[in-house]
Amino acid sequence: MQSQLARTLTDDSLSEDAPPRPDLRVVAAARSPRVFRTLGVATAGLVAAGGYVHFCLYRHGYRTIPKIGVGFALQVVTSALVVVLLLLGPHRVARAARVAHLAHVTDRLAGILTALTAAALAAGTLVAFALTRTPGGLFNFRERGLQPAPQALIALVAETGVLVVVGVWLLADRVVQGRLRTTPVRAVPIG
Repeated sequence: MQSQLARTLTDDSLSEDAPPRPDLRVVAAARSPRVFRTLGVATAGLVAAGGYVHFCLYRHGYRTIPKIGVGFALQVVTSALVVVLLLLGPHRVARAARVAHLAHVTDRLAGILTALTAAALAAGTLVAFALTRTPGGLFNFRERGLQPAPQALIALVAETGVLVVVGVWLLADRVVQGRLRTTPVRAVPIG
């Protein structure tokens, strides 16, 4: 029965006789999972690099600085969580959200939210970096230029890289959503 229905739906002679139905459409996604997986892994690598730099600085004395040490520890833990989510992939993150009854989360939404979380972490780190270079500092903590070297430069490049890759990721997602192909379906008389 199913193969007969498939032949009926693909038989051009039958579909030409029936009028087109604008309310019926077949949607084919042009999304390439490999591209989005690569962007997720690249983002995870950059977030991990930034988190590792903060971990090293925390271990080598920043933990003793009031409020700044706690901020570094939070950045390390948050980076680790974001890396795990990015490496799990949007399908597993969405499935975990559904299992936890948080909400009905699609794979696309899970990917976008995870990417935005990585971008928010990177942006927050860059803002804190900039604030520590101002005359008032951040919680009265000030640094100059790209000190400590080379950690400051590595963190700066990694966090900026996260924002660039996430920007490409969201742009690619938007382009793919715009390229969804719809094909009108002709009504096939049954009977």
